Amino acid sequence: MKRTILKNVGIGLCFLLSTGTVCAQNYPGKVKNAQGIEVTYQSNYKGKARPGHLLMTVSGDRVSLTNVWPEQNDRPNPRPEDKTPVTGSYIDYTTRQAYRRAELPNGQVISAVTPFEFGKGFTQTGEGKHLGMNCKILRTSINSNTIEVWYTNDIPFRGTPQANVGVPDGLVLRVVRNGDMIQEATHITPLKKGKDVLPQSWGESMDAADYQYTINQSGVITIPVFDQQSICFNNAKLPEVLEDGVQYSAGGGTILLKKVKLPDYVKNRTVFAEVVQYSDGDAYDRTGSVFLIPEGKQLSFLDAIRDLKKVPSFCSENTDYHGLISTAEYDAPLELMRFFTGFGVRKFNYNKVKGQDWVDSVLYKMEVTPLAEKLEGEAWIGAYIGNWDAKGHRLSLKLKYYPDEEHRVYNTLPLFNTVNYLEQAGQPYPIFMRQDSLTVKFTLKEPAKNARLYYLTTGHGGWGGGDEFNQKPNTLYLDGEKVISFVPWRDDCGTYRNWNPFSGNFSNGLKERLASYIAKDGYSEKKVEEPLGSSDLSRSNWCPGTVTNPEYIYLGDLEAGEHSITVKIPQGAPEGGSNSYWCISGTLIY
Repeated sequence: MKRTILKNVGIGLCFLLSTGTVCAQNYPGKVKNAQGIEVTYQSNYKGKARPGHLLMTVSGDRVSLTNVWPEQNDRPNPRPEDKTPVTGSYIDYTTRQAYRRAELPNGQVISAVTPFEFGKGFTQTGEGKHLGMNCKILRTSINSNTIEVWYTNDIPFRGTPQANVGVPDGLVLRVVRNGDMIQEATHITPLKKGKDVLPQSWGESMDAADYQYTINQSGVITIPVFDQQSICFNNAKLPEVLEDGVQYSAGGGTILLKKVKLPDYVKNRTVFAEVVQYSDGDAYDRTGSVFLIPEGKQLSFLDAIRDLKKVPSFCSENTDYHGLISTAEYDAPLELMRFFTGFGVRKFNYNKVKGQDWVDSVLYKMEVTPLAEKLEGEAWIGAYIGNWDAKGHRLSLKLKYYPDEEHRVYNTLPLFNTVNYLEQAGQPYPIFMRQDSLTVKFTLKEPAKNARLYYLTTGHGGWGGGDEFNQKPNTLYLDGEKVISFVPWRDDCGTYRNWNPFSGNFSNGLKERLASYIAKDGYSEKKVEEPLGSSDLSRSNWCPGTVTNPEYIYLGDLEAGEHSITVKIPQGAPEGGSNSYWCISGTLIY
């Protein structure tokens, strides 16, 4: 009994005294006649072990590094892009070069080479032991990160688990980043025979930046929808017979439509909508929208495009508003993203304003993962820019599905959308808020837990008293009970002046101000004059050249059965021939 206790105590002490996960061994003796070694490294962050490990193989003056991941449960892989690139890193101490190589899911092989230097920028800070071997401890700083490296010369091999760091001329056993991320050797295996650890083929050679970009993009599923397509007023109408994958112009030419094939599996994806836009002739800021047409009910927005009066409507002040709210037989368009064009980007860049450098096009990008349920399989995707110009705008649209951890996919229920997509086809402006409100009824077949409303709202009316330039509260009610009241507003529009070459510059905006700058002797100030552009002015939740972020309005737990959402906004009165109005859209997610 006593002998057993003493034996167990000895084992415990062995673990306590060892820096690694196994007892210290006589590795110098074990590898004395070896032609190479294999070193296994384990990583942990703040004391929590990370899955998998790194295997380093050393043979002569060459090193290979391979990540070994634990086996994962089978999951649907509808596309090759769902697979992970097979990557490897290599070091050649003779030529002092580090290599990276990857086999992409599509079969392409790429590689990059960078110089590999010994010990540059390191300062010795101490000594220690790891796996029973004497180590020198060095420290350096890389990109504001403090890196600590433990290496040994007790065995006649050299290598490092981090080929991108200029390491000492020895065998690296431990790397500590910022004190809390640790990568350390757990055991070393001798190799009786040497082997060539470098691959036979390097594939396409590229620089380090292009290599990393290609790696990152290899896992992204990109769905090109539109490519520099014209959105302009051209009286275009939707034909009766539609084909998958064919692009259509509709709604007088200001709507683009295409039925596209989307991924069949989205639980392991983060989804973004990406628009690139520039002016092809239109000088002004316009409402833009990316939307999806839900199908499955008796009527859809495709029917509205062909004949607005075919779809359900509600009446306010003797005006019928068709297609704005979902009913039992019709779904309103599901708005993915709303954006606003700048004043004349590219086409009007010849308009020179001192101190401004106009962009060539505007990128609008928004995460739409909460709506991913509708973004799988086949779907009609649309893009809209409201304008009356014969040349209008050019628009490109991509949907991008980025690799991610498995996550919840929300149920989505489109409820309302008042963006006047069919303005050029006779749809009235949504001006009903002045004397009325918007109410939509919906039925849940099952309870909805932690329901939210994906809500987009922007106010319009482009004069001093119009709702574009005046703060108006949006108040929402669920089943007659007030949920929230808030003022949607943007006061950062001046940030995007370079997106607006044709924005008016007001003479009263030329005024002196003090601007700070760094001089030879430190901070100083000087008087500057700069014009105030119309695009600089604050607005009702939008700016020219930007996207409008959605509001996620918490509704709580909803019981199965009938419910209603009501939106009230104190819309301003008309002035002359112009009206104030609000573009709002709402989708229930749960």
